[in-house]
Amino acid sequence: MKESSAHQKNRAKRPTNSARRPFRLPASYEAEERTRKMLPKFLRTRGFTDILDQRIANGQTLVATTPDGERLTIRVRLCWVLESGIRDSNRQRTYSAAQLMGAIKNNDWEGTIREKIERERSKGVTDFLFVQREDNEIVYAALVPVVELLPIWCAQRDQYDGLLKAGQLGRANQNPARNGSSPTFWLQDDRAPEIGAALWDHPGVLDLAKVRHVRGISRADGTLDDTLDDIPGSDYSLIGSDGAPVKFGKRSYVKRDKRVRSVVLRRAGGKCERQECDTNRSYSGFLDVHHIFGAEKSDRVWNCVALCPNCHRDAHAAPDSEQINAGLLDYAICFKPPER
Repeated sequence: MKESSAHQKNRAKRPTNSARRPFRLPASYEAEERTRKMLPKFLRTRGFTDILDQRIANGQTLVATTPDGERLTIRVRLCWVLESGIRDSNRQRTYSAAQLMGAIKNNDWEGTIREKIERERSKGVTDFLFVQREDNEIVYAALVPVVELLPIWCAQRDQYDGLLKAGQLGRANQNPARNGSSPTFWLQDDRAPEIGAALWDHPGVLDLAKVRHVRGISRADGTLDDTLDDIPGSDYSLIGSDGAPVKFGKRSYVKRDKRVRSVVLRRAGGKCERQECDTNRSYSGFLDVHHIFGAEKSDRVWNCVALCPNCHRDAHAAPDSEQINAGLLDYAICFKPPER
């Protein structure tokens, strides 16, 4: 298909020799260009339309319409990844990250990021897209509202500060969120799952890599389960649908401090904190953090407990939920510091 003149005008050009950075090899520029070229098609498979790919030296902006008709202007940040080698023929990823911007001013990290956000908003930018590609696949694509950049960075910075103090980052003597003089976003860090969670669990963040494709779904690609078709009787083809469109939307939520969640989960050590329950799992992401009085009333460590999914449902919906929460409060209040 022939490109339109508008697309040809906005299509990327490789950096000239004067724009190339001395520490980067030609192969890295080729890999970068390959990723950038994939993104318009990637967005189309997620239901985006009217996509405009705008390029400048060392940068990319995508303007696109969501399946719900919202027009977004998206700054792209490509992620670099460090792998720890090959084990059992599988690459062992260590971490994935991207610089949010260049050097900060006067050692004012938050102020510099805030200025960056305001500059982007003044240009109409609505979101940032942090992307990582492996071979022919986009494996991470974090669509982040521009107004959420600072709270997410602060949460990751604070998480890393705690890990450094606890000696959990080996010999590291610098906070990775402060990468040299550049604020850096971390999509994942295998040494600390909570770092990635500070991004992916933040309200309003979407991982477009995990959004189901809305076009081209067929039985041949293995995405459909035809087991029910083998059962005689009712016509199950009339139930449900295939390839339902992706719905995008904005929602209101109570602002929460990610540090509270981290402290409560670390305190629980993988075990449900309800006295009557002994459920224990070693993997992260199993426990929920339950706000006993509700997050809108108190987002404090002594108003929160870590619960397994079953106990969390009991705390909200069981007939004796008031008694359950009273018992949970008796436990959580022990962590309230004494009044001075």
